[in-house]
Amino acid sequence: MKLSALAAESGVSTASIKYYIHVGILPPGRKRNATTAVYSQAHLDRLALITWLRRELGSPIESIAALTRSIDDESLENIELMGICQRLALEASNVLKSADPASPPAPESSSVENDIRGVLHELGWPDISPTAVASMAGVLDELSASGYQVGPDTIRRHIQSLAEVASKNTSPITDDLSRDRICIEVMRGITMHNRLLITTSALVHASLSAMPRSPPNSAPETTKFE
Repeated sequence: MKLSALAAESGVSTASIKYYIHVGILPPGRKRNATTAVYSQAHLDRLALITWLRRELGSPIESIAALTRSIDDESLENIELMGICQRLALEASNVLKSADPASPPAPESSSVENDIRGVLHELGWPDISPTAVASMAGVLDELSASGYQVGPDTIRRHIQSLAEVASKNTSPITDDLSRDRICIEVMRGITMHNRLLITTSALVHASLSAMPRSPPNSAPETTKFE
């Protein structure tokens, strides 16, 4: 397709397409002659990715460029690429803090991370996402610091409660998709599902809080997050 057709089908202006080509996040079209280039489905997939990143995550061009370099790196396996997408989505959602070059390096593995990996091993699940493990460990550390009791049982309950939903969410992500489409599916799934989890959690906590409680004179129980 020509540039005008690419713009019409993608919903991205010709000026923006030319800019994306100029900054290197969109490959140029294949030259048909001195004045005309043709574009393919790969360009549509890349424009869909760029548009989603800009609209949903507010990603700057520099972050998009880093991701597209990873996508175009054929030596990088899809599972590694998905880990990069996870990190980008979690950082944009403020679940995972961006690394500060001036801060000291984190320890290789915390006790909470070891608990998480222990539960994964117990369930027979592969431990392939250091980003996800570190993110969950960080939240559990914050819960612990706030007075909640956390441990392997907490980890197990949360992982198992999400297993059925996650199995359905990840089923469309296959190697048959282009790498750009894989990135969109991974990041959109994480971002939208995180929003759903937060709102569902608010609903459940509000409903349970309104239910009858134990009598005031009953012995207080230790706060526990399960």
